[in-house]
Amino acid sequence: MISINATVILTILNFILLIFVLGAVLWKPMLKFLDDRARKIEESLKLAEENKKRAEELKTEHDQIIKDARIKSAEIIDKAKSSASTESREMIAEAKEHTQSMIDSAKSEILMEAEQIKQDLGKEVASMTVNLAEKVLEREITKDDHKELINKNLDSLGL
Repeated sequence: MISINATVILTILNFILLIFVLGAVLWKPMLKFLDDRARKIEESLKLAEENKKRAEELKTEHDQIIKDARIKSAEIIDKAKSSASTESREMIAEAKEHTQSMIDSAKSEILMEAEQIKQDLGKEVASMTVNLAEKVLEREITKDDHKELINKNLDSLGL
């Protein structure tokens, strides 16, 4: 059988004392360290989850901003195209008007010059006719004779 002597009792007492000392000195700080570590891990996980949610919100916000920017840029491009088209039509219309006014001006100048040439030609023909008639008739022609010759020559020329 087991005999209990003082050595066994002292060993048991030493063992119990060791457990109390280790519990007080080592076990409580170790449990505190483990609790702190578990709390820090838990906080880190919560922070990571919050950061993940915030990142998703930022990504959604970023995607919306990009979408809005694309829509606005498309609108700006459409407006620019429309404006350019309108301006080109206006420029073409102005060019046509300017060209037409130049054509009209040139026509009126040509008509005026033609009229001036007809008048000069009429005077020249009349002068030549008078000179020719003087030579043919060998006499001086009066004003009335002169008018009559001019009218006949103009009628024959169709003027």
